[in-house]
Amino acid sequence: MTTLTKVSMSLTERDIKNTEKVRQLFHVRTNADAVSAALGITRSLGEMLKNGNELIIRNKKGEMKKILIPG
Repeated sequence: MTTLTKVSMSLTERDIKNTEKVRQLFHVRTNADAVSAALGITRSLGEMLKNGNELIIRNKKGEMKKILIPG
């Protein structure tokens, strides 16, 4: 069984809108699930970038662009 830790956050209106969009995109039920999904994605991307990888996006036309994430 996973141990849970309660976290209290104050979110801006923009944060709430972002949370709702993440809920829709990843089909998760709660804001907590959306925040957890976003943290997991951010961690994975951060680790890849830290290890020297690049983030490349290919659009529908097959064109590729390098994505830069500050920090």
